[in-house]
Amino acid sequence: MNRTFAVKVPGTLGRMSPEALSELIETIAHDLVAAGKAGTLTDDLIPETAKFAVMRPKDRAHGDWASNAAMQLAKKAGMKALIITHIGALGLYLGAAIVFAHTGTFAITAIAGLDAKLKAIVLLLVLFAAWAKSAQVPMYMWLPSAMEAPTPVSAYLHGASMVKVGVCVFARALVSAGEIPEIVGWGAIIDAMVTMLFGFLMYLPQKDMKRLLAFSTIAQLSYVFFGLGLSVFGSQLAFDGAVCHIFNHAFAKTLFFLIAGSFSFTLGTRMLPKLRGIVKKYPISSVGFGVAALAIAGVPPMNTFFSKFQIIAGGFSVGAGNVAILVLVCIMVAETVATFAWFLKWMGYCLPGEPSEEVAAGAPLPRAMAFVFIVLIIMVIVSGPLSASWIG
Repeated sequence: MNRTFAVKVPGTLGRMSPEALSELIETIAHDLVAAGKAGTLTDDLIPETAKFAVMRPKDRAHGDWASNAAMQLAKKAGMKALIITHIGALGLYLGAAIVFAHTGTFAITAIAGLDAKLKAIVLLLVLFAAWAKSAQVPMYMWLPSAMEAPTPVSAYLHGASMVKVGVCVFARALVSAGEIPEIVGWGAIIDAMVTMLFGFLMYLPQKDMKRLLAFSTIAQLSYVFFGLGLSVFGSQLAFDGAVCHIFNHAFAKTLFFLIAGSFSFTLGTRMLPKLRGIVKKYPISSVGFGVAALAIAGVPPMNTFFSKFQIIAGGFSVGAGNVAILVLVCIMVAETVATFAWFLKWMGYCLPGEPSEEVAAGAPLPRAMAFVFIVLIIMVIVSGPLSASWIG
């Protein structure tokens, strides 16, 4: 599909103000993202690679231009994301080249026609690309730095766009590949386990709420890779849970990021040690904080409980005949419990008690924000059964 980009440039780039330049980049990025999403439902590997390439500029475009120091941090974060994700994209390009060289087509379904060795190579290359896009070890470094973006962009980045591209492309490749060599499953679940544990360990030193949520996203996406890897060993339930988790995590993480943004807006800080007694001053924000934290931890009746349960149940089913997988599933359960304990700790610190100085001096929560929080709280609770019913 041909697409023409028409952008009005207000003067030469050299004379543009930071605000005008930011607006220009945002306009270009908006069209690029729209073009990238157009490739999501296609059947060719080439549109998938194009989608990998164009989803990144939207996020690079939203650095904080309020000060020169912030602008420099945003530029470094954008460059880091550009380099790392495009290194990963090489895997998708190489995989597409191998498919074309042996089948004469870029159709993703052509993977099924390859022999076992070539199929394993192509799927592992796609997996490598997915790691970069979904910020898995060892390609995770760009995502925490991307927290320089404004919070609404972070919510979009983590909830609906950038980081979900990798897992979606890998899931589509598995569905289209027919019988899959087990080495692909082992690669997926082992890296998922390493990323899961790394993400949890990185929770511990974080005081900035957005950086904590960034590492949370890294860990949550490792659950998806773990479920997709288990499907290679025959667990359709784990695959369904992984797909549901992509959907469910979007609502929980969007809510959590927007709560963090509301704190920055009303209190002037999102540093967790400064947030005490929120429930007395901001009851709706407090409910949103609690619901989002419980959802990230996978506590019923929150939506992620249902998808995590499917992944874990599928893992135990496969683990009944494979001790190594059974051990990994048990570690995942332990990590989930530890995540619940850590978020419960911050809930107990931030929500009850007398308001801290920053909270007491905070501005009122705008009604528009409160309305969005209420909608997302409802969706976090109801979307779990909804997604499970869709999958069947």
